[in-house]
Amino acid sequence: MSCLGALLQVPGLGLAFLDTGLCFRFVNNALIAQSALPSGAYEGRTVGEVWPMLAAALTPLLNRALSGEPVLGAYISGPLGAPGGGVRHLRFSLLPASTGGLRSGVSLMLEDETARVAQDIALRENEARLRDLAAVSCDGYCLHEGGTILEASSALANLLSTTPEDMVGQSLVRWIAPESRETVQRATARQVVAPYEATALRSDGKRLFVEVLGRPTTYRGREVRMVTVWDIGARKAAEEAAARADTFREQLLGVVGHDLRSPLYAIQLSVGALERGGELSESQSRQVSHVATATRRMERMIHELLDYTRARLAGGIPVRATPLSLDKLLDRVVEQYQVSHPQRTVIRKVEGDMRGTWDESRLVQLLDNLVGNGLQHSPVETPVEVRLAGSADGMTLSVRNEGPPVPLEDRATLFEPFKQGKRASADGLGLGLYIVRQIATAHGGRISVESGVGLGTRFVVWLPRHAPGT
Repeated sequence: MSCLGALLQVPGLGLAFLDTGLCFRFVNNALIAQSALPSGAYEGRTVGEVWPMLAAALTPLLNRALSGEPVLGAYISGPLGAPGGGVRHLRFSLLPASTGGLRSGVSLMLEDETARVAQDIALRENEARLRDLAAVSCDGYCLHEGGTILEASSALANLLSTTPEDMVGQSLVRWIAPESRETVQRATARQVVAPYEATALRSDGKRLFVEVLGRPTTYRGREVRMVTVWDIGARKAAEEAAARADTFREQLLGVVGHDLRSPLYAIQLSVGALERGGELSESQSRQVSHVATATRRMERMIHELLDYTRARLAGGIPVRATPLSLDKLLDRVVEQYQVSHPQRTVIRKVEGDMRGTWDESRLVQLLDNLVGNGLQHSPVETPVEVRLAGSADGMTLSVRNEGPPVPLEDRATLFEPFKQGKRASADGLGLGLYIVRQIATAHGGRISVESGVGLGTRFVVWLPRHAPGT
């Protein structure tokens, strides 16, 4: 009796007894609470009278139990009680009952699983949304448990030249190239959630470069892993092509830069000899002067090519720092430009301590590039202003011109190699500002640009007072 009493009091378990006429003779409190019907609504009444919306499905099951066949875990959905109630998801177990060897009726057990079914529906909807999201945000996905594929999207199967059905039940590494299997297995074991690259193996044996991202998810009520895949074959091919082009260009520039120096030096010697000879006519003198100017331009370009090659292949421009005073270097550069550009004005302003430890030839190159750039990109009647300001921790150099502002679309690439912008002349290679930045960086410094309507353009270089390693 104690076991029967405990069974009658199990929370949420509705119990009832129906006689051979399938009329209710007993209901427990749990069933009364579930149906929200008073106990008097059951006594002597049939299922059709008490639960009219369930009768069509439940009555045949009751008849089977009454004939002696147990019915266990039968699911029926519908209102429990009067019509108009909310749909409930109910599980019935019906057992034949006998007294003195004679059939006496049916014992009914009812469990309301509406909440669980609602959770299952929500879970399936979430899983469906997750699959839809994965389908539009990647090139394919699969679900796996312990490395065994549970589900694969059609997109992933197409990517691997197979079908989802052929992938299910197979090991994930079956579709990974041997050289990437250790990476994938390690990422799977550690549950890595950061994207990583791997090589996939198609069913036809061809390899495919992919990016992989694994995350935990729920599949049919249990924790599994979702692997999303992106095809990066085109990107890898473009990167390899760009790398090959960069290598070829750097090798070509290095060879050209070195091999041009010898013939150029021979031309410069010959031009110098002609200029010193003093036996040239005025016309010949002008022509020799033009050749000398052209050779100096060529020499500068070759130096820029060599500096670019060093920066790319050696990881930066080397510096040999020695003690010097920066204002003295500025005087030399300004004097040279006033000789070569007598119609232009270069304003020099210096304040603070100018002493430090830097590479003299490189800072002359930096000053020469910035002042020359200012003269090139500003009207003839406007000055170029150069300021040097020394502070306790370093030196600030600014070079300002009153030319039109640098277009916004050019500023992002202004210090990149071979980027001359819309205003550049055909005299250079587009390496000047790139080399300036490399020189500043090699000294532990930095460079920035400010430009706007009415403000002109100003390049600002900050250098520590002592270059690294000194």
